[in-house]
Amino acid sequence: MKRNTNGNRGVLLVTLVLLLPIGAVAQTTVLTNATVIDATGSPPIEDAAVVIEGNRITAIHTPSSSAPDPGDDGRVIDLGGAYVLPGLWNNHSHLGDLLPDPKGMLPDEPLLRAMIRAGRNAMDALKAGFTTLRITGERDFMDVAWKEAFDAGVFVGPRIVAGGPPLSTDGDTDWLVRTGKGPEGIRAIVADNIANGVQLIKFLGSRMPPEELIAGIEEAHRHGVPVTIHGGDETARIAAMAGAESMEHGNDLSDDTIRMMAEAGMFLDPTIQCNLSDEFIVERERLIAEAGYVASPEVIEGRVRVSRADERSPEYANHARDVINKAYAAGIRLTTGSDSNPISEIGILEIEQFVFHGIPAMGAIQAATRNSAEMMGMLDDLGTVEVGKLADLIVLEKNPLEHISHLRSLSMVIKDGKIVNRSEDEGQASFWELYLQD
Repeated sequence: MKRNTNGNRGVLLVTLVLLLPIGAVAQTTVLTNATVIDATGSPPIEDAAVVIEGNRITAIHTPSSSAPDPGDDGRVIDLGGAYVLPGLWNNHSHLGDLLPDPKGMLPDEPLLRAMIRAGRNAMDALKAGFTTLRITGERDFMDVAWKEAFDAGVFVGPRIVAGGPPLSTDGDTDWLVRTGKGPEGIRAIVADNIANGVQLIKFLGSRMPPEELIAGIEEAHRHGVPVTIHGGDETARIAAMAGAESMEHGNDLSDDTIRMMAEAGMFLDPTIQCNLSDEFIVERERLIAEAGYVASPEVIEGRVRVSRADERSPEYANHARDVINKAYAAGIRLTTGSDSNPISEIGILEIEQFVFHGIPAMGAIQAATRNSAEMMGMLDDLGTVEVGKLADLIVLEKNPLEHISHLRSLSMVIKDGKIVNRSEDEGQASFWELYLQD
């Protein structure tokens, strides 16, 4: 089903209000008595003071007492030894999708209703520590509209790396997908997606003839836009040879393809949450509870329900786990992406599952931070806690290197140098109640 995407985008922008730049007064903030896990791979920096001027980190002092006084207009926040990390990324996000969809909302859903759910999902994700969302498929360019709304300050939300609708070949009947006929048709829809404001092109590569996929990758690169590919082993080999930046899923990658991807410098976003067996789901819940994080029955029931919607056989799930560990050992830079919603919860599960699958805790943290920024060419500004970087940060009460579930001990989120209000509004329904309960 083809849609008039340009027209829909215009409706969305009008609906979200006239977007005007909002000025901000630069303020100096000092996070003192902090333990910095900078995500470079270095050991934690103890007794540090992180100085933020405006929206950038301008200094990291040790000991923290050596930090200069920020003056009457500044603020000093004593973290009491808490842990400062870069803000998290979720690299395989579909803001408006639901799996499962127990209330049957998705078929024939009006665009504006989907738009509201997408925004709520994104804003909840920010409160959970996800300061950047990379969108790998969204209907009607509503991710572009939300990006513009967040960037302008109409709403407070995460940074959005917009991918717009995914692209495929003529004859693909998925209503979400935009299609083109032949290499020139693919080039045309790539150019049109970019004209609509996307920063990423996603191809459903497993559904495309090689010549069309290669033409699409070339066209995206001609515009300076990175590419990610949905697919398996054969598609990954074509993508690696054609210079695609990253691969989504890749659960059946062979050893030879892993080697090719490593040599080509490709990133892999394995979306583990879509590939769990019952055994892994049960083990996950046990490990999280043993770390001291016992969620409400609503959350536990909801996240298990989401996982079981994509439940795999033990053989399939074990093979997918082995692929991830082989890729990591081969030097492929992994990234974390939940695929499922709500991102605020399933995104954390994805990072946890990296470690439960055998990836070191630092490797999982880098997958959700440093590697993510590097994959999108944004490492100069994001992804680590270093001088000169944008101040997208999270503060944890406990050390995630000791147990990855300590990501759940979140006490503060800072995005673009500003502290995010994480309080729940009285009377606001949960995402689970609204969309994932019968």
